[in-house]
Amino acid sequence: MSTSQKGAFDAEQWKAQRGSTARQNPRVGMVVELQEKHLRKGMSREEVQKLLGEPDQRRNTSEVYELGASPFGPSYEYFVIDYDGAGKVTQFRVTRS
Repeated sequence: MSTSQKGAFDAEQWKAQRGSTARQNPRVGMVVELQEKHLRKGMSREEVQKLLGEPDQRRNTSEVYELGASPFGPSYEYFVIDYDGAGKVTQFRVTRS
């Protein structure tokens, strides 16, 4: 994982950032706890969306939540959740572009 910030996951604050263009998006600080304590493989798409709200983007079998500018350079970070054909989580990760 690329982000060094770590904070408590807050579902309402996460959802409130949908569509935000803020460079200092508070989601980035919630990712570690989100991955460690809230998301798990096998969760349904409905369970994830109840927790995180609608994604910022959809790409094939993945849903993407924007995290904002990377603290490590000029790139932008995303939290990507992949689903299988039955709509169950297969993996989740932070990516940069």
